[in-house]
Amino acid sequence: MEIMSENLDPPYYSAKLNEVQQGIKDKDEIAPADEMVTLAMRQKGFLGLDSFRDKKGDKRTVSYWRNLDDIEKWINAGDYKINNRFGIGLAETCTIDILLIEKKINDSSYYRTLKNFNNYVSSKINNLVGYL
Repeated sequence: MEIMSENLDPPYYSAKLNEVQQGIKDKDEIAPADEMVTLAMRQKGFLGLDSFRDKKGDKRTVSYWRNLDDIEKWINAGDYKINNRFGIGLAETCTIDILLIEKKINDSSYYRTLKNFNNYVSSKINNLVGYL
């Protein structure tokens, strides 16, 4: 299986979307994480995405971005849209792990590295929650 990151030339950013509250869906059976994926594809700086199932069978999605500003705009837009659509904030439904990819690495190292949580995103999401 070919993954998107194999076709990208560093530097770029990856943003792994993790759904933390399962079962939240609207009348159309759309979950907040699905909304974030759809929104990502419409944002400036979006380079592509990969979806896979982890060892527990949970769906994971990694999107790729040109820079942090574009990721921040995506997160802000997503928080607004999720709050309006689901009545709950992004930080309550998903976490987002962000990594700067500076060089090409093998797949297993890449996905191990994705497990590291980025404090930048955590603080931005927490700041957003404070405004709601």
